[in-house]
Amino acid sequence: LIEVDPPLTAKILRVANSSYYALSRTISDIQQALIWIGSDTLKEIILTQKMSELFHDGTSISGYSRLQLWRHSLAVALFAKTICRREFGEKGNNAYAAGLMHDIGIIVEDQLLHRDFMLMMQAMESAPQALSVAESSLFGYDHGKVGRALAESWNFPSELTEGIGFHHDPESASEEHRLFVKTIFIADYLMFEQGYGYVAMPLPDREILQQYVRDLGLQWYALRIIVELIREDMGKIEQKGYLSA
Repeated sequence: LIEVDPPLTAKILRVANSSYYALSRTISDIQQALIWIGSDTLKEIILTQKMSELFHDGTSISGYSRLQLWRHSLAVALFAKTICRREFGEKGNNAYAAGLMHDIGIIVEDQLLHRDFMLMMQAMESAPQALSVAESSLFGYDHGKVGRALAESWNFPSELTEGIGFHHDPESASEEHRLFVKTIFIADYLMFEQGYGYVAMPLPDREILQQYVRDLGLQWYALRIIVELIREDMGKIEQKGYLSA
């Protein structure tokens, strides 16, 4: 399947030949590349490649576009994964996946209810409010609920499903996964704050963020380092044109 998907093959070879792996020779065989990068990295590449296809289409209006939403989702994924790796000593694969897909409910609304969705986004430009509030007023549900329903229908692991479904309301998550969901909340909040947003809207009370940082035992200096790392990574990604329409 990979070999008959040229963009995916190119991405895998590009990663395998990147400076991260510091190989003494260039790899041009896809099978060798798969051995070098490993299954976890392969899963992330496939997920990222396929998810990006959902975002690179559709109209834009004022501050919103699917491309900006993709940029936000990728930044959140990288941030959440980096928190898990640097601060918790974990691989962070589920955190990456949850970060990448946490707003997939927005894409569903955009595609299936496009006219009403774009009118809602337009209204938010003149009267900014939390997206979940605007969605609930118009549709009777928000993108978290949509994303959670989608994740459940796809039989995603419960941790991933709750990360997608409760990223705006971690306290509603199960006790088992609450800290994981708070990690996604923190990544989402800080990336929005750093300019990786997709529409103008007020952020939740910062005290909520500070409480979740304490709950996870994180230090602000460590988060500031991660912010700079992700800004650097996103800069490289944008410079290479990977976020172009």
